[in-house]
This record gives sequence, structure tokens and C-alpha cells, in this order.
Amino acid sequence: DWTEGQIAHRNGKRTITVSGDVLRTHRAADSFGPIRKNVEKLTIPEGIEIEYGGDYENQVENYTLMSYSLITSIGIIFIILLFQFRRVRMSLLVMSTMPLGLLGAVVGLIIVGNPFGFTAFAGIISLCGMVIRNGIIFIDYAESLRRDTNMSLFDVAFSAGKRRLRPIFLTSSAAAVGVIPMILSGSPLWSPMGTVICFGLMTSMLLGVFVQPAAYYLLVNSKKYREVI
Repeated sequence: DWTEGQIAHRNGKRTITVSGDVLRTHRAADSFGPIRKNVEKLTIPEGIEIEYGGDYENQVENYTLMSYSLITSIGIIFIILLFQFRRVRMSLLVMSTMPLGLLGAVVGLIIVGNPFGFTAFAGIISLCGMVIRNGIIFIDYAESLRRDTNMSLFDVAFSAGKRRLRPIFLTSSAAAVGVIPMILSGSPLWSPMGTVICFGLMTSMLLGVFVQPAAYYLLVNSKKYREVI
């Protein structure tokens, strides 16, 4: 029979490591899913545990640290917006562009066929800062119209969305087009990041043009907001 040359221990437990290499034309994340399903179908004797290492273990460790970074960056962005607009609700309205960008990032990964890996997560952190810019461009102009003109609130929201469409479109498309070579490269390292940034920016721009003016009108027109003012 096949026997181990030595008894290896990991964290004080006897351990047998089963490893394998992935072809250059394949990604470890794509191969891990089917393998894990087959392993989970096995009948495991009592006292034996199965843990997954390699690329999967590294991703879990990195995701934990990156999650802290994402939460920290969102908190810092919120504090900066609070200093700028001096109202919690207005700051949250600007940050509402983030979920719109995340929606596009997920759809983009599915369309292109890239896995959600470490670089894709890093792209989401970058995307959060980029899409906030679009919200600031719109809200800042809408607030200046509301203060300096006699326009109705509906006209303010409509005019701000219309006038800021061009700068929002130009800045978002310039950044999105800039990462297209990363997507076309097919690199398992950089293609997911480029996909997240490109699709996230374009989706947040298209949806933000319709969602943010309506959300701004509803927020400023609310009774509680007028009482704070």
C-alpha cells in the first residue's frame, strides 16, 4: 500500500495535504468549485476534517483585511462629505451612488466571465471613490441652484441632472475606457479589476442620472428635511 514517508502536523493535528496544479489556460477559482462539490459528496469517517488551502485560503485571508480597508475608506469618505455638505442625509444621498456601481461591477464580472478575486475586490475599493465624484458633481450644483435662484425644487433637480450630465459622462467614460486594455488582456490578475471599474462606472453613471435627481427631490421636499433647514 501507499504510505506516508513522515507524519506531518499542522496546528497540532496529523495532516495529509493533497495538492494539484492548474493548467495555464485555467484559473484556480474555476477549478476549485467542481473539486469542492465532489469532495463534499465523500463519506468522511469520524474524527477526520477537511480544510481547503492554496488560493482559496489566501483569498479568505486577504478578503478579511480588504473588508476592513473597504469599511475604513467608506467611513473616511462619509466624514469628508459631512464636512462638505454639513448634513447627514445629504452625505448619505451622495454615497447612494456606491450601490449603483456595485450592481454594474457584478453584472460586468458575469458578462466577461471573470471570477471575483483579490484584484476584483481591490477594484471595488477604487470604484467606491470614483462613483462618489459623480454624486458630488450633481449635488453641489443642485444645492447652488437652490440657494441662488428662485427655481422650484422640481426644476432644480431636473436642471442639475441635465446640466451635469455632460461632465459626469465625460469623467466616467474616460476612466472606463482607460481600463479596457486591462479587460482585453485576459489576465487573471488585472482583467477582473478592469471589469469592475469599467462596468461599475458606466452603470453608476447611467442609473445615477435618473436615480439621484429623483432622490434629491424627495429628500429636500420631505417635511423632516425642511424642519432641519
